[in-house]
Amino acid sequence: MENNVPLPINFIQQFGSLIVLDFDFHITGVSENVLHTVNQTEHNLILGSKFDLYFADLFGKHFVKICQVLENIRDKKYPRQILPLKLPNKRIYLKLSLHDDHLFIEWEEQYKKYTSAKKINEFSFLLDTIKPNNWDLVCHAINRILHYDHVFVVQVQETGYSQVIAEDTLDGKAYYRNMEFSKSFMPKEVFPYYSMCSYRYSPNLRDNQQQFYSIDPKINLLESQLAPVPELHRLFLSEKEVTSALFFSIHVGGQFWGLLIGHHHKEKNIDLQQRKLCTFMIQNATSKYENYINQDLLERGKLLKDVEVNLKIDLLKYKTANCALVQHMGTIMDMVNADGLAIFNQGDVYFHGICPNKGQLYEIITFIQTHSEKALFKDNNFRESHGEKIKGQLPFAGLMYLKIGLLSDQVLIWFRKETVSNVMEMHVTPETDGNDGIKQIDLTESVNYDIATPWNDVEISFVLRLNQILKESIVGKLKDKQQWSEQLLALNNELEMLTFTLSHDLKNPLAILKMGIQFLQNSKQSLNPAALQKWYSNLIASTESIESIINNVVLLSQRKTGTFTKDPIPMAYTLDQIYKESIILHNPALATVDYGKLLPVWGEKSALYQIFSNIIGNAIKYSPGTAGVKLHIDSYFEDEQVCYKIKDQGIGIPKENLHSIFEIFKRGKNVDHIEGTGVGLSLVKRIMERLGGTIKIDSEEEKGTTVYLYFPIVEEFPPSMLLDDL
Repeated sequence: MENNVPLPINFIQQFGSLIVLDFDFHITGVSENVLHTVNQTEHNLILGSKFDLYFADLFGKHFVKICQVLENIRDKKYPRQILPLKLPNKRIYLKLSLHDDHLFIEWEEQYKKYTSAKKINEFSFLLDTIKPNNWDLVCHAINRILHYDHVFVVQVQETGYSQVIAEDTLDGKAYYRNMEFSKSFMPKEVFPYYSMCSYRYSPNLRDNQQQFYSIDPKINLLESQLAPVPELHRLFLSEKEVTSALFFSIHVGGQFWGLLIGHHHKEKNIDLQQRKLCTFMIQNATSKYENYINQDLLERGKLLKDVEVNLKIDLLKYKTANCALVQHMGTIMDMVNADGLAIFNQGDVYFHGICPNKGQLYEIITFIQTHSEKALFKDNNFRESHGEKIKGQLPFAGLMYLKIGLLSDQVLIWFRKETVSNVMEMHVTPETDGNDGIKQIDLTESVNYDIATPWNDVEISFVLRLNQILKESIVGKLKDKQQWSEQLLALNNELEMLTFTLSHDLKNPLAILKMGIQFLQNSKQSLNPAALQKWYSNLIASTESIESIINNVVLLSQRKTGTFTKDPIPMAYTLDQIYKESIILHNPALATVDYGKLLPVWGEKSALYQIFSNIIGNAIKYSPGTAGVKLHIDSYFEDEQVCYKIKDQGIGIPKENLHSIFEIFKRGKNVDHIEGTGVGLSLVKRIMERLGGTIKIDSEEEKGTTVYLYFPIVEEFPPSMLLDDL
């Protein structure tokens, strides 16, 4: 085979040797140590040659067995093999493995001939001492084998930060415990290096390079245990005066979870047997940890089932999912270990625990909906990343946002406080000569106040399950909502029919009545008794027609009258919206409103909107143009009812008109110059009666009007609703 292919030069660690073969046992890669072993200085002579040409003599009597094992590995009968061999001048561990289309042969010196029974017993004891979710014991057990200066566990967080959760040191001092490393410490680029092998080993970081020659650019040296430590971590360890290091990868649930790292300030050779024992110990600890996680999932699953049952009962009990959620805010918050929970539903807001104020919540929702279309949005350092876009200081650090359904008008947001931690930042300085290499690393420690604990898989699973339950409930209630819409539409159609009937059908009898009265006034003296009697008969017939029309319309209306199903409805947001809409509609020169306590009401949301929009609209509409609008809206409990009091300083209602103010088309004598139909208060009274409530009006001409609305309390309000106030 001609060697005219450009030879890329790579580097591997110094403590071992590496040969790479193709499936025909031709040498496609070789390390510098191998050349020294076979007394060759020209790699071109070896690359491309058959494996037996240069290495049959080196391995002597073991060569045939090595070739047989390589054939079985190539044919995938064995996954990999480690052969302890005694060569003429030393003992070695020969590791044979398959990686894609390459056979790797690597070896290193054996420092321990065997593991004593005492060590095996000690190892068994160490395994027994490891408890689930106690990584400190794992560090201590590992260090009983390694005798390193420093052993610690780093967990890679979802945020990209890495937190030291356990530590064991020979001097008993804590160096990194509870410290966090910045995102630059564990960039995703280094994950493959640690994930490919159960451990990575470097006995001497200061003397860790030998050349690797190859004629196959597809050889991936990360598959070898001799692959060097990533430059970033080598510089970090050098800055910490670490010479020897071991990195054991930890995978939980099939995902890269973190590292157990050992540091020693001097060069230290750890025998392969010891590394294998440590690997087995970490796998055992990981298995116990996964069992602990699964057990916790089962326990939380049982609790979740109880929560689901209670939530579903209330979802059936109440007309809206919103009301059921409010009843369980504390539990829903605790199930994800949050410090606060906010529920947003079509402008209505409920808070529990540590939350932003209403204005901030509206801004947060707008920001998230503008920047993300995801139904589930998480940000563990929201305050640090986006706090400047929200007015005022935010009382939380991280949040989790859930949009219920396809619309954006129903949202749940959980909040978490900051967790204060020491953070080590890493800054690399490139070489000044323009090369891409790294010259040095600067380490700085700071205190981070703006990162919350990340949401784990268990908590996210609960949120997704909650979303599914709510979706099912909302779909189930769509038919009910449609029926409500149809009922309200029927009511509006009924009122429209009433208006049309009274305005159209009464026109003729009223015209006849008016004409007859005028004729009698002008001709009474000249008519004979028979003619006079005829006119009286016509007038009586006209009044009877008017009475009959009115009775028929009322009878028809009564037959269509139903009752509303009621839920507890918060009023603060709705009342403020109605006030703002009325200001836009009537455009007064000056307007002020004074809100008192705004209690929730048992009712139906659209019906309550009709009631208050009529009352507030009238208050603004019938206020004098010069003095402007001055409104006071307050509420209080009275005789197992919620009473709303709406007081204005408008033109008032004349005393003689007060008794008929709820009659349709009846208006005060002082409003002839103001456009209106006289239907509004009649409609309000009718809806109040269907809600089981009453309305009362006190008014004095030119001094203003006070409207009292009484809503019966069906049962106790959720405590969080009683805090809902502007």
